[in-house]
Parts: sequence; structure tokens; C-alpha cells
Amino acid sequence: MRSTCQRLFVPFLCAAVAVAALAFVAGTDAVDAANTRGAKAPEIAITDGINGVTAKTKIGDYKGSVTLFVQWLPVCPHCKKFMPQVHALQVKYAKQGLKVLTVTHGKVAWTRKYLASNKWNFGVGFDWTGVTSKRYGMKRMPGVYLIGTDGHLRSYTGKLEAAIVAELKASKKAPKKP
Repeated sequence: MRSTCQRLFVPFLCAAVAVAALAFVAGTDAVDAANTRGAKAPEIAITDGINGVTAKTKIGDYKGSVTLFVQWLPVCPHCKKFMPQVHALQVKYAKQGLKVLTVTHGKVAWTRKYLASNKWNFGVGFDWTGVTSKRYGMKRMPGVYLIGTDGHLRSYTGKLEAAIVAELKASKKAPKKP
């Protein structure tokens, strides 16, 4: 005869294995799925920039490229932790077509020095009005957005790098306009 513990444990274990298997399958499908096309990326509102970004830079300048758009602040602890990943993604995928655009409301001289000290060269625009954050509905820093070649935001499940790779692959399959 089985003990009470065995009678309860075996069905529990079977159920746990089944749930884990379903989660694995669902997680795999989600990661492999295409990114979801969202609304057109809102325009940015910047008054200055460095590393190739100027007051005239528009989000539409990046149409035709997969773009990682990040709103950040050099003194933000979460941003300090995340921005090395942004740089690594830029280095790894730039040759495949990834563009990186960032916007901050930090001081120009301090931001330039901060970028140089970290050997980062991605473009930075400056929005001291907060308009860009409002347009994107940013609620926390850093604000991270993936924009497809069509200029529309992408929502994704899983890791950012996997979403970038999926978007770069999709952009290679897209028919070229004459």
C-alpha cells in the first residue's frame, strides 16, 4: 500500500512536469514568433545632439533600418546597467543593419564625457522638454523601443536581442521597393 505522501506526491509531480512542458513549448513559440507590428513610432523632439544626431534629426531618418531607440539618463542607475548592453548590441548587429538612437535630457558636455569614458559612439539627442518621453508614454528609465524598417514600433516577447535578430531577419525577407 502506498502512503498518503506517495498518493499525493505522484499526481502533484506529474502535474508539475506537464505544466513545465507546456510552459517550455509556449515559451519557445513566443520567442520564435515574429515581432508584433504596432503604431507608427512617434516623432522625437530634440534640440541638440552628438555622435551624428542633430536638432534636425527625425525618427523618420531611420526608416528603412531596424532601430533600437532608448531614452535614458547617464546618472540613472538602471540606465548605467543597461547602456553597456545597448553598445554591445550596436557593435554586434550594426553590420546587419541595426541603428541605435538614444535620447536623454542630461547635460551635453557631461554626456559626451560619459560616452567617451565608456568608448560608446551611438547617437544621442537631447530633449530637455520631456516631449519625446510623453509621446512614447515612457513610465520608467530606460525607455526601450524597437522600431521596424517600416517606421512602426514592435512589441515582442522574450529577450531584446532575440527580437532584434527576428526583426533583422524579417527586414532581409521584405521585398525591396523599386
